Amino acid sequence: MPNQNGGHATQHVGNTILMVMMDVDPEDEEEFHRWYNQQHIPERLEIPGYVSARRFKLESGDDGMLKYLCIWEMDDSSAMEHEMYKAQSADPTALYERVTKTVKARARAVYRQIFPETGAYEDKSGFHPRHQEISA
Repeated sequence: MPNQNGGHATQHVGNTILMVMMDVDPEDEEEFHRWYNQQHIPERLEIPGYVSARRFKLESGDDGMLKYLCIWEMDDSSAMEHEMYKAQSADPTALYERVTKTVKARARAVYRQIFPETGAYEDKSGFHPRHQEISA
């Protein structure tokens, strides 16, 4: 949630993301969305270290791209080793059990931020690389 810092809005930003892509048949989408939006996201965001989650639907892309994407922002990947994460995974709900059978394809990966070292880069100063000398 944004807060004020010297008159500029700032937001806590994790330096690790978990990207999860999935595909389901159209007839299974309603239950899939209900599980993801009403159960999975709120459940995972209770775990310390999870910062935020955002879901997206594919608009265009190369062959093989999956239809749905969730980007989970985390402080670091240790959130996936937390006891709450393990407990949730060990005790799946009936809705999860139904939905997981309808997922046709799934891909997931964890990425660690490399630039900037922390936070998010948002330069509104007018800097443009063509106008500045960049040292190698």
